[in-house]
Amino acid sequence: MTACSGRPKGVLSQSKMTAVLTDLHKLDGYLFEKGYQYNHFEDKTPYYHFILQKYGITESEFDASLVWYTKNPKTFERIYDQVLVNLTELDNIVKSGKFHPVDSAALAKMKINIWNKSTKYKLTKDSTRTRLHFEITDNNLMLGDVYVLRLLQQIAPEDSSAKQHVVLRINYVDGKSDSAYADSHNDSLTRRYYFRLPALRKQKIKSVSGELLGSKEYKGKFNAMLDSISLFREFNGLKQDSLRKVINKADSVYKAKKLKLQLDSIRKVSLQKKKTDSILNLKSQNMKSVSLPKATLQKKTAPAK
Repeated sequence: MTACSGRPKGVLSQSKMTAVLTDLHKLDGYLFEKGYQYNHFEDKTPYYHFILQKYGITESEFDASLVWYTKNPKTFERIYDQVLVNLTELDNIVKSGKFHPVDSAALAKMKINIWNKSTKYKLTKDSTRTRLHFEITDNNLMLGDVYVLRLLQQIAPEDSSAKQHVVLRINYVDGKSDSAYADSHNDSLTRRYYFRLPALRKQKIKSVSGELLGSKEYKGKFNAMLDSISLFREFNGLKQDSLRKVINKADSVYKAKKLKLQLDSIRKVSLQKKKTDSILNLKSQNMKSVSLPKATLQKKTAPAK
């Protein structure tokens, strides 16, 4: 059964599909800004379900509508033209300061390129095998920072490495880390990689590290090119002092816990040593208290004359 416009029954109308897609793209932008574009599937799912509930549709209805409009590209193109208009209008409204008036704090946002290595690599069969590992340490790195890694990468089919990847990590002093990961491909296509990873843990940041040419198998010939590498640190200069207080407080708690664990382990070793010493002393005393039987010697009597 079909509707008057030729649209099957159960498929969303153009106006409703436009509204749903507009909200979905707004949500994607929000999640991307918050650093949920990598993994975090369980955290993102409720947001998408809320949009479906908002419009009173099920996931299967949306999927069926998406399939039908994909098979009707001209209609789908008109829908997306309107989606782009809606998003552009919203962008202009936001930039005008309607929702969040621009203040001095917003103007304090800063961006610094902390990449301290070469921005371009050309690796051939004569090059030494490397994963292009990097690690950047800086006492100014802290909670609230956002790290943005960009690069161009091209790997030829002649490259013998397997399961290539690019990874960006934020390493904290407690040994934990957050990471963003993407697969690479040795098909000679030049790809642009973009990672945006926020520091969310209330811990001091030890370093920002990663691999630009990671691979599972690390041998054989090289044939890869990387270009336009940058690693920006985005932060709010006016919030640095307050954030530093939060980090220092969390760090003091962490150090206190670490010191307590060290003291507990020392106490355990000391108690164990005392216990061992007391057992040895007790055994020694018991051995001294036991009198060993002395050998009795029979005197020979001289024969009577």
